[in-house]
Amino acid sequence: MTTTDGTRAAGPLWKRVSADLLTELQRGTFNARFPGELELAQRYGVSRGTIRAALRPLRDAGHVNAHPGRMSRVQAGGNTAFGPLYSLLASVRDSGMEHRSVVLQQEITQSPATATLLSLKQDAEFFHLTRVRFADEEPIALDEVWMPADIAGGLVDSDFTRNSLYGELEKHCGMVLNGGTEQLSAVLAAPEHSRLLQCAAGSPLLLIERTGCHRAQYVEFRRTYVVGDRVEIATNFGCKADPPTS
Repeated sequence: MTTTDGTRAAGPLWKRVSADLLTELQRGTFNARFPGELELAQRYGVSRGTIRAALRPLRDAGHVNAHPGRMSRVQAGGNTAFGPLYSLLASVRDSGMEHRSVVLQQEITQSPATATLLSLKQDAEFFHLTRVRFADEEPIALDEVWMPADIAGGLVDSDFTRNSLYGELEKHCGMVLNGGTEQLSAVLAAPEHSRLLQCAAGSPLLLIERTGCHRAQYVEFRRTYVVGDRVEIATNFGCKADPPTS
């Protein structure tokens, strides 16, 4: 294999691809988007199995991160306050798939239960957004979020069919979350989930419930139902061993 700088690399094929990808990452070649597996296989003239082996050490080292299916994106480094699904839009786009959302609710409303969770008065008003998230034509998640209206009320006119919540929050409200908590649990799809996510009733869903903070103040409650067999959330815990060669 000839690397992108025109030289011949030595060693197992997957290692040569991995080393070349690391060089390109360090050069900033993929800052705008990281190619999907199929695109990388075509780029290097190798199988997707070789690409997967080449990506494993890059993911383990935190250089790229995988989300829905086997999509990859450039990992900015460090911890994020946005949680495992915060880059769903970016990772879907970077995979070469089309990301879009169908907005079901986008309003200013009251929610006493959410007010209790965020330690606010019972009559507090919230910006409330509910949408179904798609990768190409396949629904992958049902997403609901509540944020105090005095902070996020300006988002009631934002276009969330294509744009990310946190991008719009920073753009229009000047706010970036810097902390929070998340709880993940397995649930079964209720009839309403089945209808919206186009899955069978009783199918496994991953429920992610999170509270987001800004400067030690709770400003977000979010509930996301993810179709269990359509999304993969990956992280690493420090292993630097070479991936299997099978």
